[in-house]
Amino acid sequence: MARRIEHRSTSEWPAVRLYEALIDIDYLNDRLEELGGANAELVKHLASDGGAQFQIRHSVSADSLPSVARTVVGGDLTIDRSESWRREEDGHYTGEIAAEIAGAPCTITGSMWLRDVAGEASTSEFVVSGSVRVNVPFVGGKIEDLVADQVQKFLSAEERFTTEWLARRG
Repeated sequence: MARRIEHRSTSEWPAVRLYEALIDIDYLNDRLEELGGANAELVKHLASDGGAQFQIRHSVSADSLPSVARTVVGGDLTIDRSESWRREEDGHYTGEIAAEIAGAPCTITGSMWLRDVAGEASTSEFVVSGSVRVNVPFVGGKIEDLVADQVQKFLSAEERFTTEWLARRG
């Protein structure tokens, strides 16, 4: 049984500015440096006028994991995450996200959208909707809950980072 993930945030920047940041190489590298853990890296990045695709690798220290998760993965988590984005129309972008944890029977998938808030020229809304699936007998559901909670915390940390990153650049 998969666990749902739902993250929704509002930004003081228009969707086009937020989108430009989310796919920017400098932004991604800065985010990985601050939030990515040991050996974080931007593995792949492709961008065009119609959209972008990238893959990042980041890690979570075993010390910060609950004991049940440490027994399944046996050490630090290495997470491979890919995102694809496309421009639907002015002020509206959609995408997909997928992540796998190396050495663990866990997958995270979802969809994303980013769009301007109607009637508010400089405000946008960002939504991630997805699921976590862990294929481990007996404790899979508990681990799904833990992973879903960690994904929510990570998305919130990325939201704060993005807000600060954009504020520094004006």
